[in-house]
Amino acid sequence: MNLFRHGMFFLAALFLGNSSVAYSSASSSELQLQPLKSTLRFTTWQGIEPDKWATLWLIKRHLSTDSYFLLSPPGETLPQEALAFGVPGASLRRANNESMFRRLKQAMNLDSKALDGLDQIIHDVEVNIWDAPAHPHSTWFETMYRQMQARYERDQVPVDCYLTFFDRAALLASQPDATPADYSSRLSLKEECPGLKQYQQGMIRQLDHVEILRDITLGKKVVFVDTREDEEFNEVHLPGAQILRLRDVNAESVKRFLDADLVVPYCVKDFRGFEVAKSMKQLGVKHVATLSPNGLKGWLKAGLPVVKAAASTEQQAAQALMQCAMEPSICLKENQQ
Repeated sequence: MNLFRHGMFFLAALFLGNSSVAYSSASSSELQLQPLKSTLRFTTWQGIEPDKWATLWLIKRHLSTDSYFLLSPPGETLPQEALAFGVPGASLRRANNESMFRRLKQAMNLDSKALDGLDQIIHDVEVNIWDAPAHPHSTWFETMYRQMQARYERDQVPVDCYLTFFDRAALLASQPDATPADYSSRLSLKEECPGLKQYQQGMIRQLDHVEILRDITLGKKVVFVDTREDEEFNEVHLPGAQILRLRDVNAESVKRFLDADLVVPYCVKDFRGFEVAKSMKQLGVKHVATLSPNGLKGWLKAGLPVVKAAASTEQQAAQALMQCAMEPSICLKENQQ
């Protein structure tokens, strides 16, 4: 499936309008940091370029640790309420033969051997096409970067995989004695990011929390479907969830889910969730799965965001879920402490 078909994250609609993007007209090499520091929401077109993902990493690690990103198909209108980067007209973009990463690093006045090394590597891979490499590791970096993307059909690498990749790449870039073997072992991420999982046609997949959160960050249209009664839903439910009970599943009621990248029916322990998922699949909803482990109970045990009566609104839960989706392992680890 082409993840570009749908654009914004499923829950972005809860607090982002369909207005046109607010592009900056700034075209000089000087980059103003204040607009970047004053927002948590960043937006750009989906892409596979190292410069884009290195810049995203730099924002997340060194500018705003609570930031999150809304990815849209190339050329699609971006939300005005998020700050755009890496697109025509945005102040933070490649300019004057300088990568986005370099421009942001210089504007932040960061003094770090790791960042200097990564800056040189990004410049080699993205800008310095014909001259001799500025960094001896550039070819090794690019090889491992491409290998990770190959496991995810190039354009479906989870955001947290990119963040982990650049965490380690920055450290390696600052080590003059690093070898190709070091890059191969440290940047393979075979355990953390094994690649897309194959499954048999017709079966109902069980997806764990990390897999679902990763789909959200990839800009896929993920729809949670609550299969319980109204009073149960009103007490607590997943952000953005729609109600569909088993008795109401029919060819007409499932039409609204046919264009989704992923539909996740759930109940307290996913007995009803599974039955609804099976019925929806029989009626033509191709991309359907249940929560693992144990539906809503497992989600709550993991400490993931929910909408709860008199405690949290849809918008608050949606924003919290977006932040968890950026780095599921950290969010889940914190909730388990």
